[in-house]
This record gives sequence, structure tokens and C-alpha cells, in this order.
Amino acid sequence: MRTKNRTLSLLALTLLLSCLSAAPAGALRVVSLMPSYTEIVFALGAGGELVGVSNFCNWPPEAEKIEKTGDYLRPNVEKIYSLKPDLVFSGDWAGSQVEKQLSSLHIKVARIPEEKNVADIFSTINLIAAKLGRKAEAGKLVKELRAALPAEKSTRPVTVYFETDAGGWTTGGKAFISDVISLAGGANVFGREKKGYFQASWEEVLLLDPQAVVLLSGSREEFLKRPMASGLAAVKAGRVITTLDRDVFSRPGPRIFGEINKLKALLQN
Repeated sequence: MRTKNRTLSLLALTLLLSCLSAAPAGALRVVSLMPSYTEIVFALGAGGELVGVSNFCNWPPEAEKIEKTGDYLRPNVEKIYSLKPDLVFSGDWAGSQVEKQLSSLHIKVARIPEEKNVADIFSTINLIAAKLGRKAEAGKLVKELRAALPAEKSTRPVTVYFETDAGGWTTGGKAFISDVISLAGGANVFGREKKGYFQASWEEVLLLDPQAVVLLSGSREEFLKRPMASGLAAVKAGRVITTLDRDVFSRPGPRIFGEINKLKALLQN
């Protein structure tokens, strides 16, 4: 009988140890202050660890249901504190004030550098994954995204004026969108500007005479009402593009890779 009881006890202990070794590590409580970080967290399969996100985090749809904590420049520190996070993802370029406030409340902050090209998105994915203990998932995700990129750049790129917002807001060479344009077979007409986002004059656009125009806000009809717009090479070629997703192009996240191919197809028309 003792031998049988001992065997049963050993079996129970073996099963218990097996269950413990298979159990996942304790989930973190995470706050994301940028939509792109939120999308990356979900893409890594860690969306369930998010307890707070920025006001602008609306993708995937599940992000809409998570507690909102303000935007990246003016986060609601009291709200973040109330959520008792283990970790907060914040943009390094937003300044150190956010980190200082949260650190004084003993909240750990991971500051992520601004993405200035598409390759930097891979760095952000790996950084976030390392903090979440999701390195294997990051490797798989990065591999999939790399495979989605166009095989080669165009030898005769189409010159592109990319308007990110009304009033002539566009992108210079230091913004990741400029690299997106290049990967899609285009050349940003303001790519030599050593700036991120800035306001260009309409006169400059006319002088550069782009072969394609991308508008993230506004319609083609509104664009054609601008002085001398009908004379632009882009208009003559029928390349005034208004069908791209504004949210995706404003966020250096996983969804931008699919949009690169959409833009490439539109530029080739």
C-alpha cells in the first residue's frame, strides 16, 4: 500500500511540476502612449496586457475598449497612476517630462526613439518585444513584414508631393514617410529637406511640379481649385491620390507595410 501511495504522490508531484512549467509568466500591466506602439503590442500577441492607451489608439478595434490616458504630449498622469502599470511605452522624442513625472511615482517608462525610416519600425518592434518578453514573436513578425516589402526600388522613381494635412503640411527627409515613398517607387519632392514634418508653400509645390500628389486629407476636387493646380504633371497624369489610410500613414507600425504596396500600385498607374 505504501508503495502505491508513494507512486501516486510522485505522479501527482510530476503533474504539478508539469503544469507549473507550462504556465505562462505573469502578464504585465502595460500603458501605451502612442497608436503605433499599441498596434505593435497587439501584433505581438500581447494586447491583453494593455490596461491603458492614448486617446488616438483605435486599431485594432479592441483598442477602443481600453482605458484612455490622454495623448503622447499631454498624458493624464493621474489616470496612468490609477491603472497601476508595470510599464509605460512613451516616445523618446516627446521629451523627458513624462518620464520624470511617472518615474517620481515609481512607474517604469520605456522611451522609444522616433522612427525616421521604415527599418526603424523593426527596431521599435524588437525593443517593445524585449520589454514584454516576446522576442520569438518579434522575430516572426519582423520576418513577415520584411517579406511584404517590394523586392526592389524603382530605377525611375515618380516624384511625389505628399500632403499629410491641410495647409501644405508635408514631410521632409527625416520622416519615415519619405522612406515609405521611396520603397513604393517614388521620390519625395521635399526629401532633401533635413526636417520631419513642416509646412510648405504652394509656390514651392508648383515649382517642383510633382508627377504624383498624395493627399491624406481633402478631396481631389478641392485640390484642383488651388491656383494653377491643373497645370501640374500629377494632375495631367491622373495621379492625385486620395484613397490611402490617413491613420496608417501617420503611424510607423505594422500596417504601413501593406500600404507601401498600395502606394506602389497607384504610382505605377
